[in-house]
Amino acid sequence: MYSASQFKDYLAMGGCTIVQADVARVGGITPWLKIAHMAEAFNVAICPHFLMELHVSLTCAVPNAPMLEYIPQLDDITTSRLNIHDGFAMAPSAPGLGIAWDWDAITARALAGLSTTIE
Repeated sequence: MYSASQFKDYLAMGGCTIVQADVARVGGITPWLKIAHMAEAFNVAICPHFLMELHVSLTCAVPNAPMLEYIPQLDDITTSRLNIHDGFAMAPSAPGLGIAWDWDAITARALAGLSTTIE
């Protein structure tokens, strides 16, 4: 699902017991927080999907996020790692989104003729 309205419809119909919103698919941090709070109003937990380095801070910001999905598929193209201590993901204390891209690794995986530079 890609919008707060779609999540609202599912929640109103009792169509989910856990909401798995993805910050990259729902339009960013503000819409993700709106979805999380909407789920809270329906007494439903949120367990975000993917980008755990970013979602760990968001789950700390809402009371109904008991879990964080761990998908290590970005490990090969980042220099940062999610800090897990005693089974709990720890939010970073540094500013930013929590993802440090390894541009050399990304460039090495780029298709010939495509640019990986940010303009």
